[in-house]
Amino acid sequence: MNKYGYKVCYKQHGKRKLKIYLVTNTYHSAEWCVRWYESRSPLDRKTQKPLERVTWLIVPIKTFIAYKRLWRGCPF
Repeated sequence: MNKYGYKVCYKQHGKRKLKIYLVTNTYHSAEWCVRWYESRSPLDRKTQKPLERVTWLIVPIKTFIAYKRLWRGCPF
């Protein structure tokens, strides 16, 4: 059980960098999001084009400082 939450990230094929797509509080919701994104490709936030040929990963948030930094830019 991780008390800080999880990041749903994606990695494009042929690249090394992970990009954060979503931050969730529970592993169950992160799994649900990954299943949804694998069946229906979401849009890239900058280019508004569908994300194709990506690998979805769930990464735990390990520290309180990282947790605060990620939620700082949250729009809600």
